[in-house]
Amino acid sequence: MERKKIKIRQARLEDIPQILDVEKVTWGEKNAASKQMFESRIKTYPKGILVAEIDDKIVGVVATERINYDFNNKSCTWNEITDNGFIKNSHNPQGNIIYGVDLSVKPEFQNYGIGSKLLESIARLAITYNVKWGILGGRIPDYHKYVDKMNPEEYIKATVKTKKGIEPLDPEIRFYKRAGLKIIKLIPDYFNDPESLNYGIILQWENPFYNKWYRKIIAFLFKT
Repeated sequence: MERKKIKIRQARLEDIPQILDVEKVTWGEKNAASKQMFESRIKTYPKGILVAEIDDKIVGVVATERINYDFNNKSCTWNEITDNGFIKNSHNPQGNIIYGVDLSVKPEFQNYGIGSKLLESIARLAITYNVKWGILGGRIPDYHKYVDKMNPEEYIKATVKTKKGIEPLDPEIRFYKRAGLKIIKLIPDYFNDPESLNYGIILQWENPFYNKWYRKIIAFLFKT
């Protein structure tokens, strides 16, 4: 069966009903982002909120913000980083990273490569605006199955043999590794996620085209 064409574009306020449908089937009613959250996200950082469409219907969404991230902070939670998901008070237009607030894809479309295409679009955004890093917090959704066998530090390093070779045991870590991200820290009580036992992983992507001199010039121009 021929794969349908995927279109990635900037989200609009009128997209919110469809976005919420994606959120609810991905995360469940309790953990899905609210209408107010997405209104705030789109109004605060419209360039950083993207949707994926198939046949003019939204099947995936990614939300980001710009922040100055402290890599030495070992305990920063998702709520603290994202202004409880609203980003209004956490987004900094001149921030040193693009932070992934939310990535959601309808379950029936998760084998279409939509998540990867949304991440690629955010990477292009980082390159366009010369942002050095992309950072996001990920789940470790299979950890609850292995909690009696290994601690979380061991689990995020565990591997399994797949058709593509030796890869991470956890499916979400596997997805992000394939997308070129690396784990830089494990954070307990990162967010409410029973399957991950509330652990989160912080993943990093480094912009290979980053030009620090360009950043200095832009910073100087904004000051003058």
